[in-house]
Amino acid sequence: MLKKQYYSYSLLVPGMLIFTVFFLVPALMSFYFAFTNWDASFTVTRHVGFDNFKTLFENEENVLAFKNTFIFAAVTSFFKVFLGLLLAILANQMIKSRLILRSVLFFPVILSSVAVALAFNAIFHPGKGLLNTALRSVGLDSLAMSWLTDPSIVIYSVAFVEIWKFTGMSMVLFLAALQSVPQDVIEAGKIDGASPLKMFRYVTLPMLKPVLNTNIILSVIGGLKVFDLVYALTGGGPGNSSSVINTLVYKSFATGRNGEGTAANLVLFLIVLITVLLLNKIINRNTSR
Repeated sequence: MLKKQYYSYSLLVPGMLIFTVFFLVPALMSFYFAFTNWDASFTVTRHVGFDNFKTLFENEENVLAFKNTFIFAAVTSFFKVFLGLLLAILANQMIKSRLILRSVLFFPVILSSVAVALAFNAIFHPGKGLLNTALRSVGLDSLAMSWLTDPSIVIYSVAFVEIWKFTGMSMVLFLAALQSVPQDVIEAGKIDGASPLKMFRYVTLPMLKPVLNTNIILSVIGGLKVFDLVYALTGGGPGNSSSVINTLVYKSFATGRNGEGTAANLVLFLIVLITVLLLNKIINRNTSR
Protein backbone atom coordinates (compact mmCIF):
# COMPACT_ATOMS: atom_id res chain seq x y z
CA MET A 1 0.00 0.00 0.00
CA LEU A 2 1.35 3.39 -1.00
CA LYS A 3 2.02 5.87 1.80
CA LYS A 4 1.97 9.66 1.39
CA GLN A 5 5.35 11.28 1.95
CA TYR A 6 5.14 14.71 3.60
CA TYR A 7 7.92 17.27 3.35
CA SER A 8 9.20 18.99 6.46
CA TYR A 9 7.93 22.50 7.16
CA SER A 10 11.57 23.54 7.57
CA LEU A 11 11.86 23.55 3.77
CA LEU A 12 9.52 26.56 3.74
CA VAL A 13 11.85 28.63 5.93
CA PRO A 14 14.15 30.08 3.19
CA GLY A 15 11.25 31.15 1.00
CA MET A 16 9.26 32.56 3.91
CA LEU A 17 12.34 34.43 5.15
CA ILE A 18 12.88 36.09 1.77
CA PHE A 19 9.17 36.93 1.48
CA THR A 20 9.12 38.41 5.00
CA VAL A 21 12.25 40.55 4.63
CA PHE A 22 11.70 41.86 1.11
CA PHE A 23 7.90 41.96 0.86
CA LEU A 24 6.02 41.68 4.14
CA VAL A 25 8.17 44.00 6.30
CA PRO A 26 8.32 46.84 3.68
CA ALA A 27 4.56 46.54 3.16
CA LEU A 28 3.88 46.84 6.90
CA MET A 29 6.35 49.73 7.22
CA SER A 30 4.45 51.63 4.53
CA PHE A 31 1.43 51.71 6.84
CA TYR A 32 3.58 53.67 9.29
CA PHE A 33 5.37 56.02 6.89
CA ALA A 34 2.12 56.96 5.12
CA PHE A 35 1.15 58.87 8.30
CA THR A 36 4.44 60.77 8.65
CA ASN A 37 6.21 63.70 6.97
CA TRP A 38 8.92 61.39 5.61
CA ASP A 39 11.04 63.61 3.32
CA ALA A 40 13.92 63.52 0.84
CA SER A 41 16.49 63.04 3.59
CA PHE A 42 14.64 59.85 4.58
CA THR A 43 14.07 61.18 8.07
CA VAL A 44 10.79 61.28 9.94
CA THR A 45 10.31 64.17 12.34
CA ARG A 46 6.65 63.86 13.24
CA HIS A 47 3.37 62.13 12.56
CA VAL A 48 0.93 64.08 10.43
CA GLY A 49 -2.14 61.88 10.78
CA PHE A 50 -4.25 61.79 7.62
CA ASP A 51 -2.68 64.95 6.13
CA ASN A 52 -0.95 63.01 3.34
CA PHE A 53 -4.23 61.40 2.34
CA LYS A 54 -6.06 64.72 2.47
CA THR A 55 -3.43 66.23 0.14
CA LEU A 56 -3.96 63.38 -2.30
CA PHE A 57 -7.66 64.03 -2.71
CA GLU A 58 -7.63 67.82 -2.38
CA ASN A 59 -5.25 68.23 -5.32
CA GLU A 60 -7.09 68.18 -8.67
CA GLU A 61 -4.06 66.73 -10.46
CA ASN A 62 -4.02 63.78 -8.07
CA VAL A 63 -7.75 63.22 -8.49
CA LEU A 64 -7.19 63.16 -12.27
CA ALA A 65 -4.53 60.46 -11.79
CA PHE A 66 -7.05 58.30 -9.90
CA LYS A 67 -9.69 58.89 -12.57
CA ASN A 68 -7.25 58.00 -15.36
CA THR A 69 -6.25 54.82 -13.54
CA PHE A 70 -9.85 53.60 -13.36
CA ILE A 71 -10.50 54.51 -17.02
CA PHE A 72 -7.30 52.77 -18.11
CA ALA A 73 -8.04 49.62 -16.08
CA ALA A 74 -11.64 49.38 -17.35
CA VAL A 75 -10.81 49.92 -21.04
CA THR A 76 -7.75 47.69 -21.17
CA SER A 77 -9.33 44.87 -19.14
CA PHE A 78 -12.38 44.68 -21.39
CA PHE A 79 -10.44 44.61 -24.64
CA LYS A 80 -7.62 42.35 -23.43
CA VAL A 81 -10.13 39.72 -22.32
CA PHE A 82 -12.49 40.10 -25.31
CA LEU A 83 -9.77 40.19 -27.98
CA GLY A 84 -7.76 37.52 -26.16
CA LEU A 85 -10.72 35.16 -26.43
CA LEU A 86 -11.23 35.91 -30.13
CA LEU A 87 -7.54 35.41 -30.90
CA ALA A 88 -7.49 32.18 -28.90
CA ILE A 89 -10.39 30.82 -30.96
CA LEU A 90 -8.54 31.84 -34.13
CA ALA A 91 -5.24 30.31 -32.98
CA ASN A 92 -7.01 27.08 -31.99
CA GLN A 93 -8.17 26.38 -35.53
CA MET A 94 -6.63 23.39 -37.28
CA ILE A 95 -4.52 25.26 -39.82
CA LYS A 96 -0.96 24.50 -40.92
CA SER A 97 0.45 27.83 -39.76
CA ARG A 98 -1.21 27.81 -36.34
CA LEU A 99 2.11 27.52 -34.44
CA ILE A 100 3.54 30.52 -36.28
CA LEU A 101 0.30 32.41 -35.74
CA ARG A 102 0.39 31.76 -31.99
CA SER A 103 4.01 32.90 -31.79
CA VAL A 104 3.28 36.11 -33.69
CA LEU A 105 0.25 36.93 -31.54
CA PHE A 106 2.18 36.31 -28.32
CA PHE A 107 5.35 38.12 -29.41
CA PRO A 108 4.37 41.64 -28.15
CA VAL A 109 4.11 40.29 -24.58
CA ILE A 110 7.83 39.56 -24.40
CA LEU A 111 8.91 42.93 -25.79
CA SER A 112 10.35 45.55 -23.46
CA SER A 113 7.81 48.19 -22.47
CA VAL A 114 10.40 50.91 -23.17
CA ALA A 115 11.02 49.54 -26.67
CA VAL A 116 7.28 49.39 -27.32
CA ALA A 117 6.87 52.95 -26.06
CA LEU A 118 9.63 54.24 -28.36
CA ALA A 119 8.07 52.47 -31.34
CA PHE A 120 4.59 53.85 -30.66
CA ASN A 121 5.97 57.33 -30.02
CA ALA A 122 7.11 57.23 -33.64
CA ILE A 123 3.87 55.62 -34.88
CA PHE A 124 1.70 58.21 -33.08
CA HIS A 125 3.75 61.24 -34.16
CA PRO A 126 1.19 63.85 -35.32
CA GLY A 127 3.15 64.91 -38.40
CA LYS A 128 5.35 62.07 -39.58
CA GLY A 129 3.85 59.16 -37.67
CA LEU A 130 2.92 55.98 -39.51
CA LEU A 131 -0.68 56.06 -38.27
CA ASN A 132 -1.53 59.60 -39.36
CA THR A 133 0.38 59.17 -42.62
CA ALA A 134 -1.67 56.06 -43.42
CA LEU A 135 -4.94 57.82 -42.56
CA ARG A 136 -4.10 60.81 -44.76
CA SER A 137 -3.05 58.56 -47.64
CA VAL A 138 -6.54 57.02 -47.79
CA GLY A 139 -8.34 60.35 -47.48
CA LEU A 140 -9.20 60.11 -43.78
CA ASP A 141 -7.51 63.34 -42.76
CA SER A 142 -10.23 64.08 -40.21
CA LEU A 143 -9.17 61.00 -38.22
CA ALA A 144 -5.53 62.06 -38.02
CA MET A 145 -5.01 63.31 -34.46
CA SER A 146 -2.36 64.29 -31.95
CA TRP A 147 -2.59 60.91 -30.27
CA LEU A 148 -0.12 61.55 -27.45
CA THR A 149 -0.43 65.31 -27.06
CA ASP A 150 -4.19 65.81 -27.05
CA PRO A 151 -5.32 65.78 -23.37
CA SER A 152 -8.77 64.43 -24.29
CA ILE A 153 -7.55 61.23 -25.97
CA VAL A 154 -4.05 60.57 -24.65
CA ILE A 155 -5.10 58.09 -21.94
CA TYR A 156 -7.00 56.07 -24.57
CA SER A 157 -3.96 56.08 -26.86
CA VAL A 158 -1.82 54.69 -24.05
CA ALA A 159 -4.57 52.14 -23.31
CA PHE A 160 -4.42 51.02 -26.95
CA VAL A 161 -0.70 50.30 -26.63
CA GLU A 162 -1.32 48.31 -23.43
CA ILE A 163 -4.01 46.28 -25.20
CA TRP A 164 -1.72 45.63 -28.18
CA LYS A 165 1.10 44.49 -25.92
CA PHE A 166 -0.70 42.26 -23.43
CA THR A 167 -3.67 40.76 -25.29
CA GLY A 168 -1.38 37.86 -26.21
CA MET A 169 -1.16 36.85 -22.55
CA SER A 170 -4.94 36.55 -22.29
CA MET A 171 -4.92 34.64 -25.56
CA VAL A 172 -2.46 32.05 -24.24
CA LEU A 173 -4.55 31.38 -21.14
CA PHE A 174 -7.72 31.01 -23.19
CA LEU A 175 -5.91 28.82 -25.72
CA ALA A 176 -4.76 26.43 -23.00
CA ALA A 177 -8.36 26.19 -21.75
CA LEU A 178 -9.74 25.63 -25.25
CA GLN A 179 -7.35 22.75 -25.83
CA SER A 180 -8.52 21.09 -22.61
CA VAL A 181 -12.17 20.99 -23.69
CA PRO A 182 -13.09 17.28 -24.12
CA GLN A 183 -13.46 16.40 -27.79
CA ASP A 184 -16.20 13.85 -27.10
CA VAL A 185 -18.42 16.65 -25.74
CA ILE A 186 -17.85 18.69 -28.89
CA GLU A 187 -18.54 15.67 -31.11
CA ALA A 188 -21.75 14.94 -29.20
CA GLY A 189 -22.92 18.50 -29.78
CA LYS A 190 -22.20 18.26 -33.49
CA ILE A 191 -24.11 14.99 -33.74
CA ASP A 192 -27.10 16.63 -32.02
CA GLY A 193 -27.05 19.29 -34.74
CA ALA A 194 -25.89 22.24 -32.62
CA SER A 195 -24.62 25.21 -34.61
CA PRO A 196 -21.05 26.51 -33.98
CA LEU A 197 -22.50 29.52 -32.14
CA LYS A 198 -24.64 27.37 -29.84
CA MET A 199 -21.72 24.99 -29.31
CA PHE A 200 -19.59 27.90 -28.15
CA ARG A 201 -22.30 29.45 -25.96
CA TYR A 202 -23.56 26.33 -24.24
CA VAL A 203 -20.53 23.99 -24.30
CA THR A 204 -17.23 25.83 -24.73
CA LEU A 205 -17.90 29.07 -22.84
CA PRO A 206 -19.05 27.42 -19.58
CA MET A 207 -15.85 25.37 -19.59
CA LEU A 208 -13.79 28.55 -20.07
CA LYS A 209 -15.29 30.31 -17.04
CA PRO A 210 -12.42 29.55 -14.61
CA VAL A 211 -9.86 30.95 -17.08
CA LEU A 212 -12.18 33.83 -17.93
CA ASN A 213 -12.30 34.74 -14.24
CA THR A 214 -8.52 34.56 -13.98
CA ASN A 215 -8.05 36.72 -17.06
CA ILE A 216 -10.45 39.37 -15.80
CA ILE A 217 -8.75 39.64 -12.41
CA LEU A 218 -5.21 39.67 -13.83
CA SER A 219 -6.17 42.30 -16.42
CA VAL A 220 -7.79 44.56 -13.83
CA ILE A 221 -4.82 44.28 -11.47
CA GLY A 222 -2.41 45.03 -14.33
CA GLY A 223 -4.49 48.04 -15.38
CA LEU A 224 -4.65 49.50 -11.88
CA LYS A 225 -0.90 49.04 -11.31
CA VAL A 226 0.27 50.34 -14.69
CA PHE A 227 3.38 52.53 -14.67
CA ASP A 228 6.19 51.71 -17.09
CA LEU A 229 4.21 52.00 -20.32
CA VAL A 230 2.57 55.27 -19.30
CA TYR A 231 5.80 56.80 -18.07
CA ALA A 232 7.80 55.71 -21.13
CA LEU A 233 5.13 56.92 -23.59
CA THR A 234 4.05 60.24 -22.10
CA GLY A 235 5.62 60.69 -18.67
CA GLY A 236 2.10 61.39 -17.48
CA GLY A 237 1.67 64.31 -19.89
CA PRO A 238 0.79 66.47 -21.59
CA GLY A 239 0.59 68.26 -18.27
CA ASN A 240 -1.02 65.55 -16.13
CA SER A 241 -3.53 64.35 -18.72
CA SER A 242 -2.26 60.76 -18.74
CA SER A 243 -0.97 60.53 -15.18
CA VAL A 244 -1.97 57.44 -13.20
CA ILE A 245 -1.56 56.51 -9.54
CA ASN A 246 1.88 54.99 -10.00
CA THR A 247 3.23 58.01 -11.90
CA LEU A 248 1.88 60.08 -9.01
CA VAL A 249 3.79 57.85 -6.57
CA TYR A 250 6.96 58.15 -8.66
CA LYS A 251 6.79 61.94 -8.86
CA SER A 252 6.11 62.21 -5.12
CA PHE A 253 9.26 60.25 -4.30
CA ALA A 254 11.26 62.08 -6.99
CA THR A 255 10.43 65.43 -5.41
CA GLY A 256 11.17 64.30 -1.85
CA ARG A 257 7.55 63.97 -0.71
CA ASN A 258 8.09 60.40 0.43
CA GLY A 259 5.24 60.44 2.94
CA GLU A 260 2.74 61.47 0.25
CA GLY A 261 4.15 58.90 -2.15
CA THR A 262 3.79 56.14 0.43
CA ALA A 263 0.23 57.26 1.17
CA ALA A 264 -0.65 57.12 -2.55
CA ASN A 265 0.90 53.66 -2.79
CA LEU A 266 -1.10 52.51 0.22
CA VAL A 267 -4.32 53.82 -1.36
CA LEU A 268 -3.46 51.91 -4.55
CA PHE A 269 -2.92 48.75 -2.50
CA LEU A 270 -6.34 49.14 -0.89
CA ILE A 271 -7.99 49.85 -4.26
CA VAL A 272 -6.47 46.70 -5.79
CA LEU A 273 -7.39 44.60 -2.73
CA ILE A 274 -11.00 45.80 -2.60
CA THR A 275 -11.42 45.48 -6.38
CA VAL A 276 -10.11 41.90 -6.43
CA LEU A 277 -12.30 40.90 -3.48
CA LEU A 278 -15.39 42.40 -5.13
CA LEU A 279 -14.61 40.79 -8.49
CA ASN A 280 -14.09 37.42 -6.84
CA LYS A 281 -17.40 37.72 -5.04
CA ILE A 282 -19.31 38.77 -8.16
CA ILE A 283 -17.66 36.19 -10.41
CA ASN A 284 -18.08 33.31 -7.95
CA ARG A 285 -21.73 34.21 -7.40
CA ASN A 286 -22.41 34.21 -11.13
CA THR A 287 -20.46 30.97 -11.65
CA SER A 288 -22.33 29.11 -8.91
CA ARG A 289 -25.71 29.79 -10.53
